[in-house]
Amino acid sequence: MRVGLGIGGGLALGSLLEACATGSGNTAPTPPPGATVIRALLFDQVGYDPNVLQALANKFRSLHNDKVFVSIETAHYRELYESILAAGLSKPAPYDVVALDQVWVPEFANRKQLLSLKEQIPDDVRSDLMPSLLDAFSYAGTNWAMPHVLNVQSLYYNKSQLRGAGFSAPPKTLEDWYQQMTALRATVTPYTDSWSQDEGLVSDFVRITAEFGGDLFDAAGKPLLLQQPVQRAAAFMRQLIDEHLVRAESAASNEPDAMRAFLSGGVTFTTNWNFVWGAMNDPAFSQIIGQGAVAAIPAAASAGKPAASVSGFLGLGVLANSAHTDLAVAWVRYLTSPEVASQQTGQLPIWTSLQKSAEMRKTNPQIDVFLSNLANARPRPKLVHYVEASAVLQRHLHDLVLGTVTPSRAMADAQAELLVLQARFAS
Repeated sequence: MRVGLGIGGGLALGSLLEACATGSGNTAPTPPPGATVIRALLFDQVGYDPNVLQALANKFRSLHNDKVFVSIETAHYRELYESILAAGLSKPAPYDVVALDQVWVPEFANRKQLLSLKEQIPDDVRSDLMPSLLDAFSYAGTNWAMPHVLNVQSLYYNKSQLRGAGFSAPPKTLEDWYQQMTALRATVTPYTDSWSQDEGLVSDFVRITAEFGGDLFDAAGKPLLLQQPVQRAAAFMRQLIDEHLVRAESAASNEPDAMRAFLSGGVTFTTNWNFVWGAMNDPAFSQIIGQGAVAAIPAAASAGKPAASVSGFLGLGVLANSAHTDLAVAWVRYLTSPEVASQQTGQLPIWTSLQKSAEMRKTNPQIDVFLSNLANARPRPKLVHYVEASAVLQRHLHDLVLGTVTPSRAMADAQAELLVLQARFAS
């Protein structure tokens, strides 16, 4: 499961942990007679707290004189993907607005399941959004979703443990990070990550490859797993395991597991999504109050970059076979608007103007760290067959993590399968 929340928010974190254990739910009351119902299917692991969403739905209803009612349902990551896929078989669709992982956009756009939002994003809106955010939800020259949640990986570290090993600051380069982990090893497990056979493993490998200055695929969708940056990334993962620098349980850990290990004080470093920031100083979740900190994820010196990260953006799209496309677009525009975002100070806003605002800097004094990681974040590959390609990568990367194959063999086998997959979807 791939998860991530805003910069703050213990309530949101509690919802995430509960969602991991329970299942999907419905947060909306029964609509009144005569109201036009807009049905929204959203992630239960990411985004605004359900109570906040319901309050926003109520406000939207009042703005439309109680004649529009937003029904909010939630689903887990894989369940959400499959529900959107199935919705393409119904007309009208069972949902109007859906949450989208950025990597799903090419497939659903190619299947003609999403309404183009190209004409719904005016120039004044575009000018206040980072081009990379719009590009994340674009395919074939068209915007198919509005960015909503800016999930990006950052380096979280334990200041006390780092000082105890003789270091006054977090690492600036990957080489520095390796040196610090090696020094820490005698007294504490240096590092943990989410390397179970899941989407989080692919996200981490995109980020590690970025730390060496590379990408997993080229712009045309051809895999690059035999090239040096990917090979170095695979070898580095294995080195961390062999030298006992990474927590042994990482092979079976997802993002919440990695966060828990860090918040328990059992490890010094973890790379993870924004939700860790909101948990570090919350006594409901953390045993390292006052000790946790966040930094840019260091790149190798040869990469020549101040940071290297990976994006996991969440967007909101409208299904093409919605019975109420105009109202659905209006709900998306409202939910992602600067007016709404300015009140959600626990989130990293999509709007550049809000990112630079005094209120955001007051709420999160470390905003520049998150923005540095955001500016240096690589996207996961933009492929119409992303879900299938990710499954291939997950399987071979996990073999590498378990040590059943060498890093070079894992990459060679994955490269061969991905080339066959690419040819199948290109035909």
